[in-house]
Amino acid sequence: MDRITEEAVSSLQAQVSVQHLALLTLLRTHPDPAALLEKWRATLADAVECKSSLPSTSRKSDLVRERCERFAEEWTAVLVDETVARPRDVRSG
Repeated sequence: MDRITEEAVSSLQAQVSVQHLALLTLLRTHPDPAALLEKWRATLADAVECKSSLPSTSRKSDLVRERCERFAEEWTAVLVDETVARPRDVRSG
């Protein structure tokens, strides 16, 4: 791998890692993970319907779309896990 490609890949990996940390922070501080999960799913549905989540230059790329879907599925799983781990009676008490 050439240096420019290595730097680009490293930059993207770092961005994804920091975004994951931001998601975890949001989950750990949100008072109602179930409501957060509901809003997340609504946002995903809206994004799929109008494809607004992808920049216009990437909307025609099947590979980018597949990667976006995979990351969205992974983040949904994290949200579901947190919602299950923090039952409503524990959150409200």
